[in-house]
Amino acid sequence: NLGVGGSGYYPIKCEIKVYELADIKAPKLVKNVTLEGYYLNARMIEDYVYVVVTSPIYYVGEEIVLPSVSVNGESVSIDPKEVYYTNAPDVSYTFTTIVALNVFLDDEPIVKKTILTGAASSMYVSPNNIYFAITKYNFITENTIFSNEETLLYRISIRGNSMDFEAEGTVPGHVLNQFSMDEYNGYFRIATTLGYPWIRGGGSSESNSIYVLDMDLKVIGKLENLAKGEKIYSARFMGERAYIVTFKKVDPLFVIDLTDARNPKVLGWLKIPGYSDYLHPLGNDHVIGIRMVSGS
Repeated sequence: NLGVGGSGYYPIKCEIKVYELADIKAPKLVKNVTLEGYYLNARMIEDYVYVVVTSPIYYVGEEIVLPSVSVNGESVSIDPKEVYYTNAPDVSYTFTTIVALNVFLDDEPIVKKTILTGAASSMYVSPNNIYFAITKYNFITENTIFSNEETLLYRISIRGNSMDFEAEGTVPGHVLNQFSMDEYNGYFRIATTLGYPWIRGGGSSESNSIYVLDMDLKVIGKLENLAKGEKIYSARFMGERAYIVTFKKVDPLFVIDLTDARNPKVLGWLKIPGYSDYLHPLGNDHVIGIRMVSGS
Protein backbone atom coordinates (compact mmCIF):
# COMPACT_ATOMS: atom_id res chain seq x y z
CA ASN A 1 0.00 0.00 0.00
CA LEU A 2 1.02 3.60 -0.49
CA GLY A 3 -0.61 6.76 0.71
CA VAL A 4 -1.17 9.20 3.53
CA GLY A 5 -4.39 8.66 5.42
CA GLY A 6 -5.92 9.15 8.80
CA SER A 7 -3.99 6.19 10.19
CA GLY A 8 -0.63 7.29 8.79
CA TYR A 9 1.75 6.90 5.85
CA TYR A 10 1.90 3.53 4.07
CA PRO A 11 4.82 3.35 1.60
CA ILE A 12 5.25 0.82 -1.16
CA LYS A 13 8.16 -1.50 -0.39
CA CYS A 14 10.70 -3.49 -2.36
CA GLU A 15 12.43 -6.48 -0.75
CA ILE A 16 15.81 -8.06 -1.49
CA LYS A 17 16.35 -11.52 -0.01
CA VAL A 18 19.74 -13.25 -0.12
CA TYR A 19 19.78 -17.02 0.41
CA GLU A 20 22.68 -19.36 1.12
CA LEU A 21 22.45 -22.44 -1.13
CA ALA A 22 25.03 -24.73 0.50
CA ASP A 23 22.12 -27.12 1.03
CA ILE A 24 19.94 -26.69 -2.04
CA LYS A 25 17.12 -28.62 -0.36
CA ALA A 26 17.01 -26.14 2.52
CA PRO A 27 17.93 -22.59 1.34
CA LYS A 28 18.90 -20.37 4.27
CA LEU A 29 17.90 -16.70 4.36
CA VAL A 30 21.03 -14.77 5.33
CA LYS A 31 20.08 -11.20 4.50
CA ASN A 32 16.77 -9.39 4.10
CA VAL A 33 16.82 -5.82 2.83
CA THR A 34 13.64 -3.75 2.52
CA LEU A 35 13.62 -0.52 0.52
CA GLU A 36 10.85 2.05 0.49
CA GLY A 37 9.86 2.80 -3.08
CA TYR A 38 8.95 1.33 -6.44
CA TYR A 39 11.43 -1.06 -8.03
CA LEU A 40 13.04 0.62 -11.06
CA ASN A 41 15.90 -1.64 -12.07
CA ALA A 42 18.86 -3.69 -10.85
CA ARG A 43 22.23 -4.98 -12.03
CA MET A 44 24.78 -7.43 -10.67
CA ILE A 45 28.49 -6.71 -11.21
CA GLU A 46 30.88 -9.30 -9.73
CA ASP A 47 29.87 -9.72 -6.04
CA TYR A 48 27.58 -6.69 -5.86
CA VAL A 49 23.95 -6.12 -6.69
CA TYR A 50 22.88 -2.53 -7.37
CA VAL A 51 19.17 -2.00 -6.85
CA VAL A 52 17.35 1.23 -7.73
CA VAL A 53 13.98 2.28 -6.31
CA THR A 54 11.98 5.48 -6.65
CA SER A 55 9.71 7.16 -4.08
CA PRO A 56 7.33 10.04 -4.86
CA ILE A 57 7.55 13.03 -2.55
CA TYR A 58 4.97 12.84 0.25
CA TYR A 59 4.18 15.19 3.10
CA VAL A 60 2.91 14.20 6.53
CA GLY A 61 1.80 17.48 8.01
CA GLU A 62 4.51 19.92 6.98
CA GLU A 63 7.33 17.37 6.88
CA ILE A 64 8.62 15.51 3.84
CA VAL A 65 8.73 11.74 4.34
CA LEU A 66 12.24 10.52 3.59
CA PRO A 67 12.62 6.93 2.31
CA SER A 68 14.13 4.36 4.66
CA VAL A 69 16.18 1.19 4.26
CA SER A 70 15.75 -1.81 6.55
CA VAL A 71 18.39 -4.54 6.93
CA ASN A 72 17.31 -7.68 8.78
CA GLY A 73 14.56 -5.73 10.52
CA GLU A 74 16.68 -2.72 11.50
CA SER A 75 15.39 0.42 9.76
CA VAL A 76 17.44 3.51 8.94
CA SER A 77 16.01 6.67 7.33
CA ILE A 78 17.91 8.55 4.66
CA ASP A 79 19.80 11.49 6.18
CA PRO A 80 18.53 14.74 4.54
CA LYS A 81 22.15 15.95 4.35
CA GLU A 82 23.03 12.95 2.18
CA VAL A 83 20.36 13.61 -0.47
CA TYR A 84 21.92 14.82 -3.72
CA TYR A 85 19.92 17.42 -5.62
CA THR A 86 20.34 19.81 -8.52
CA ASN A 87 18.97 23.21 -9.41
CA ALA A 88 16.91 21.84 -12.32
CA PRO A 89 13.26 22.75 -11.55
CA ASP A 90 10.50 20.26 -12.35
CA VAL A 91 6.73 19.93 -11.91
CA SER A 92 7.12 16.92 -9.59
CA TYR A 93 9.93 15.36 -7.63
CA THR A 94 11.02 11.85 -6.72
CA PHE A 95 13.62 10.30 -4.46
CA THR A 96 15.74 7.86 -6.49
CA THR A 97 17.72 5.57 -4.18
CA ILE A 98 20.56 3.25 -5.21
CA VAL A 99 21.64 0.45 -2.87
CA ALA A 100 24.87 -1.53 -3.26
CA LEU A 101 24.73 -4.98 -1.66
CA ASN A 102 27.46 -7.60 -1.42
CA VAL A 103 25.66 -10.93 -1.84
CA PHE A 104 28.54 -13.03 -0.48
CA LEU A 105 29.72 -11.13 2.59
CA ASP A 106 26.94 -11.15 5.17
CA ASP A 107 28.66 -8.74 7.55
CA GLU A 108 29.48 -6.04 4.97
CA PRO A 109 27.09 -3.10 5.42
CA ILE A 110 25.03 -1.96 2.46
CA VAL A 111 25.73 1.44 0.91
CA LYS A 112 22.97 3.76 -0.27
CA LYS A 113 22.78 6.98 -2.29
CA THR A 114 19.68 9.11 -2.88
CA ILE A 115 19.02 11.73 -5.58
CA LEU A 116 16.14 14.21 -5.62
CA THR A 117 15.00 14.28 -9.25
CA GLY A 118 11.99 14.10 -11.48
CA ALA A 119 10.68 10.60 -12.17
CA ALA A 120 13.57 8.42 -13.41
CA SER A 121 12.62 7.07 -16.82
CA SER A 122 15.60 5.04 -18.06
CA MET A 123 18.81 3.63 -16.64
CA TYR A 124 22.02 2.42 -18.27
CA VAL A 125 24.81 0.65 -16.37
CA SER A 126 28.41 0.11 -17.44
CA PRO A 127 31.00 -1.79 -15.37
CA ASN A 128 31.97 1.48 -13.63
CA ASN A 129 28.98 3.83 -13.87
CA ILE A 130 25.22 4.08 -13.46
CA TYR A 131 23.49 6.62 -15.72
CA PHE A 132 19.97 7.96 -15.20
CA ALA A 133 18.06 9.62 -18.05
CA ILE A 134 15.12 11.69 -16.86
CA THR A 135 13.01 13.38 -19.51
CA LYS A 136 11.60 16.78 -18.64
CA TYR A 137 8.76 18.39 -20.58
CA ASN A 138 7.82 22.05 -20.60
CA PHE A 139 4.43 23.13 -21.96
CA ILE A 140 2.69 26.42 -22.58
CA THR A 141 -0.34 25.32 -20.59
CA GLU A 142 -2.70 28.10 -21.70
CA ASN A 143 -2.60 26.86 -25.30
CA THR A 144 -1.33 23.32 -24.53
CA ILE A 145 1.53 23.83 -26.95
CA PHE A 146 4.73 21.82 -26.55
CA SER A 147 7.57 24.26 -25.99
CA ASN A 148 10.64 22.40 -24.80
CA GLU A 149 11.79 18.85 -24.17
CA GLU A 150 15.10 17.72 -22.73
CA THR A 151 16.63 14.73 -20.99
CA LEU A 152 18.51 15.29 -17.74
CA LEU A 153 21.47 12.94 -17.29
CA TYR A 154 23.21 11.84 -14.09
CA ARG A 155 26.35 9.74 -13.71
CA ILE A 156 27.12 7.80 -10.51
CA SER A 157 30.42 5.95 -10.36
CA ILE A 158 30.34 2.44 -8.85
CA ARG A 159 33.28 0.44 -7.50
CA GLY A 160 32.10 -2.37 -5.26
CA ASN A 161 30.32 -0.72 -2.34
CA SER A 162 31.70 2.71 -3.24
CA MET A 163 29.28 5.02 -5.07
CA ASP A 164 29.79 8.71 -5.86
CA PHE A 165 27.84 11.35 -7.76
CA GLU A 166 30.19 12.45 -10.51
CA ALA A 167 28.41 14.54 -13.15
CA GLU A 168 25.15 15.83 -14.60
CA GLY A 169 24.19 17.14 -18.02
CA THR A 170 21.37 17.59 -20.52
CA VAL A 171 20.57 16.73 -24.13
CA PRO A 172 17.54 17.73 -26.23
CA GLY A 173 14.68 15.27 -26.72
CA HIS A 174 13.58 12.10 -24.95
CA VAL A 175 15.23 8.68 -24.77
CA LEU A 176 13.43 5.48 -25.78
CA ASN A 177 15.02 2.95 -23.41
CA GLN A 178 18.32 1.61 -22.04
CA PHE A 179 19.44 0.41 -25.49
CA SER A 180 19.47 4.03 -26.67
CA MET A 181 22.41 4.67 -24.32
CA ASP A 182 25.95 3.37 -24.15
CA GLU A 183 29.41 3.98 -22.67
CA TYR A 184 32.48 3.33 -24.82
CA ASN A 185 36.15 4.37 -24.52
CA GLY A 186 35.43 7.05 -21.93
CA TYR A 187 32.41 8.53 -23.73
CA PHE A 188 28.69 8.31 -23.09
CA ARG A 189 26.48 8.07 -26.21
CA ILE A 190 22.72 8.59 -26.34
CA ALA A 191 20.09 8.60 -29.10
CA THR A 192 17.01 10.82 -28.62
CA THR A 193 13.84 11.90 -30.38
CA LEU A 194 12.73 15.52 -30.14
CA GLY A 195 8.99 16.11 -30.44
CA TYR A 196 5.80 14.03 -30.15
CA PRO A 197 3.15 13.57 -32.88
CA TRP A 198 0.25 13.90 -30.43
CA ILE A 199 1.37 17.34 -29.29
CA ARG A 200 0.07 20.30 -31.31
CA GLY A 201 3.04 21.75 -33.06
CA GLY A 202 4.72 18.30 -33.09
CA GLY A 203 4.30 15.61 -35.72
CA SER A 204 6.27 16.74 -38.75
CA SER A 205 8.64 18.60 -36.43
CA GLU A 206 9.91 15.33 -34.93
CA SER A 207 13.61 14.70 -35.42
CA ASN A 208 16.25 12.36 -34.04
CA SER A 209 19.79 12.85 -32.84
CA ILE A 210 22.84 11.13 -31.42
CA TYR A 211 24.93 12.92 -28.82
CA VAL A 212 28.40 11.99 -27.58
CA LEU A 213 29.32 13.26 -24.10
CA ASP A 214 32.50 13.13 -22.06
CA MET A 215 32.61 11.82 -18.48
CA ASP A 216 31.59 15.28 -17.21
CA LEU A 217 28.43 14.79 -19.32
CA LYS A 218 29.31 17.69 -21.60
CA VAL A 219 28.33 17.27 -25.27
CA ILE A 220 31.46 16.99 -27.42
CA GLY A 221 29.93 15.53 -30.59
CA LYS A 222 26.49 15.29 -32.17
CA LEU A 223 24.51 14.22 -35.21
CA GLU A 224 21.16 16.05 -35.30
CA ASN A 225 18.01 16.29 -37.45
CA LEU A 226 18.07 12.64 -38.49
CA ALA A 227 14.87 11.33 -40.19
CA LYS A 228 12.66 14.39 -39.72
CA GLY A 229 8.99 13.63 -39.14
CA GLU A 230 9.78 10.20 -37.67
CA LYS A 231 10.76 8.86 -34.26
CA ILE A 232 13.17 6.23 -32.95
CA TYR A 233 11.65 2.75 -32.55
CA SER A 234 14.88 0.93 -31.64
CA ALA A 235 18.57 1.66 -31.18
CA ARG A 236 21.75 -0.26 -30.49
CA PHE A 237 25.35 0.83 -29.95
CA MET A 238 28.08 -1.61 -30.96
CA GLY A 239 31.57 -0.23 -30.38
CA GLU A 240 32.26 2.45 -32.99
CA ARG A 241 28.89 1.98 -34.74
CA ALA A 242 25.32 2.86 -33.83
CA TYR A 243 22.21 1.36 -35.42
CA ILE A 244 19.03 3.42 -35.28
CA VAL A 245 15.56 2.47 -36.58
CA THR A 246 13.08 5.30 -37.17
CA PHE A 247 9.56 4.91 -38.52
CA LYS A 248 6.53 6.69 -39.90
CA LYS A 249 5.47 4.73 -42.99
CA VAL A 250 8.70 2.96 -43.98
CA ASP A 251 11.46 1.73 -41.67
CA PRO A 252 14.89 3.31 -42.29
CA LEU A 253 17.69 1.46 -40.51
CA PHE A 254 20.54 3.96 -40.13
CA VAL A 255 24.16 2.90 -39.62
CA ILE A 256 26.15 5.62 -37.88
CA ASP A 257 29.93 5.84 -37.58
CA LEU A 258 31.13 6.94 -34.11
CA THR A 259 34.84 6.42 -34.74
CA ASP A 260 35.40 10.18 -34.35
CA ALA A 261 33.49 10.99 -31.15
CA ARG A 262 33.38 14.68 -32.07
CA ASN A 263 31.98 14.09 -35.55
CA PRO A 264 29.42 11.26 -35.84
CA LYS A 265 28.27 10.60 -39.40
CA VAL A 266 25.75 8.45 -41.27
CA LEU A 267 27.39 5.60 -43.20
CA GLY A 268 24.20 4.44 -44.90
CA TRP A 269 20.60 3.36 -44.46
CA LEU A 270 18.16 0.65 -45.51
CA LYS A 271 14.41 1.18 -46.08
CA ILE A 272 12.00 -1.76 -45.81
CA PRO A 273 8.29 -2.09 -44.83
CA GLY A 274 7.30 -2.14 -41.15
CA TYR A 275 9.67 -1.31 -38.34
CA SER A 276 12.10 -3.02 -35.95
CA ASP A 277 11.33 -2.39 -32.29
CA TYR A 278 14.36 -4.35 -31.04
CA LEU A 279 17.91 -4.68 -32.35
CA HIS A 280 20.36 -7.31 -31.15
CA PRO A 281 24.06 -7.60 -32.03
CA LEU A 282 25.33 -10.82 -33.61
CA GLY A 283 29.12 -10.80 -33.64
CA ASN A 284 30.91 -7.75 -34.98
CA ASP A 285 29.37 -7.66 -38.44
CA HIS A 286 25.65 -8.36 -38.02
CA VAL A 287 22.62 -7.01 -36.19
CA ILE A 288 19.27 -8.80 -35.83
CA GLY A 289 16.07 -6.76 -35.99
CA ILE A 290 12.72 -8.00 -34.61
CA ARG A 291 10.23 -6.49 -37.02
CA MET A 292 6.57 -5.48 -36.96
CA VAL A 293 4.82 -5.47 -40.35
CA SER A 294 1.17 -4.49 -40.68
CA GLY A 295 -1.08 -6.33 -43.15
CA SER A 296 -2.49 -4.74 -46.28
